[in-house]
Amino acid sequence: MLNKYILSNLRIISPFAANRFIDRGYVVITGDKISAVGTGNPPDIADFKLYDLQGKTVLPGMINAHTHLYSTLALGMPAPSDPPINFVEKLERVWWPLDRALDADSINASFSAGLVECLLYGVTTVIDHHSSPNSASGSLESLAQAAEQLNMNVAAAFELSDRNGSRLFQAGLEENLDFLQRYCDHPVIRPLIGLHASFTLSDESLSTIRQTLGGISGWGIHIHVAEDKADHADAVRLGYRSVIDRLNKFGLINEHSLIIHGIHMLPEDVELLEELGASLVHNPTSNANNRVGVLSTATITTLSAGLGTDGMQANMLKEAKEGTLIRSNSLPGGAPNVDYLQLLFENNARIAGKIFTDSLGQIQPGDRADLTLYDYKSRTEITEANYGAHLLFGFERPSDVICGGIFQIRDNKLINLDEMEIKSAARIQSRKLWHKMNRT
Repeated sequence: MLNKYILSNLRIISPFAANRFIDRGYVVITGDKISAVGTGNPPDIADFKLYDLQGKTVLPGMINAHTHLYSTLALGMPAPSDPPINFVEKLERVWWPLDRALDADSINASFSAGLVECLLYGVTTVIDHHSSPNSASGSLESLAQAAEQLNMNVAAAFELSDRNGSRLFQAGLEENLDFLQRYCDHPVIRPLIGLHASFTLSDESLSTIRQTLGGISGWGIHIHVAEDKADHADAVRLGYRSVIDRLNKFGLINEHSLIIHGIHMLPEDVELLEELGASLVHNPTSNANNRVGVLSTATITTLSAGLGTDGMQANMLKEAKEGTLIRSNSLPGGAPNVDYLQLLFENNARIAGKIFTDSLGQIQPGDRADLTLYDYKSRTEITEANYGAHLLFGFERPSDVICGGIFQIRDNKLINLDEMEIKSAARIQSRKLWHKMNRT
């Protein structure tokens, strides 16, 4: 049955849209789309249900442009006995043992709990980069099924790497290709081709990936680039100017590519990515946690970078706030900061527009009806001039979340799934996963 309803008595905030701030307005939803947005009292439309939201604030459903749902069960896991002292050691002693230990049960728990956590913070679109080398087959399908239960938009890719040997590289490549074939025409589940990073892939493997994609249209890679200096140094050691130069010489960068991090790219790399139309995604809290450096403001501005969390958290407003504070700490007095709300609400919507068939990330007619509502009682006035400060420093968890016109959270309660049951299963699987990691 077609959804037909009106959300009335709303404060509408859609940053960087044409009507970015409506103090009292309404949103009309028909099916899975927004069909009208207006100011004042709602129209009287036959057969449309009316919801009086009593002054709640509505934002677009948020987009996480890069995350790792497979790390959902890492929260609180024991630290390695031999503490890592650099970025590569952190991968070797923390994250690679985790992804090797994942099995079908822990993968499902990670996806279910991870997506629910996203939803609880108003994130309705997730671009995920998955890794479970010893349990590759069907893993992306598990993510798709978890997303479909919540009517969320998900782009998925399986991480390709040589670090686990040729057999598991091939299994990962087949998982990407199977998922690409199955979901190439799906409107809300979208396939990408995952690569871990240049320094864990040989020239032979990059050539194999490119040759395999030769007869396929519309593909795009999703890859970590120059997050740490070690990635750049490896490309130079192999005879390339940089990681971007290496990927480009293998024909792997196009307008559908997602380039993640990019901290240690060269100016020529930025120019090339701009020319090719690739998208860059910035992950400030992860970069700070890994102590790999701060992405330059010039690079963010030139490439209109999006915002991701790299698996650090689900809360995108918090990521924007913390990104603002991290960068502010390195700026001289009076220097302008990056507008992290622009990365979140404008740039992420543009990036999603290259991947998904529906228009996402704003509140305007024709967009998919992905909405996040807050029962926000502010201690100071909210205006068009100052709502950004409220978004960064005032808003907390939403009370309601709508995905494709369907309420998934209503009055602080998950509608279609049992949140406590999902989290209980995640706790059981996390204990098993941590024990298994200690044995490997």
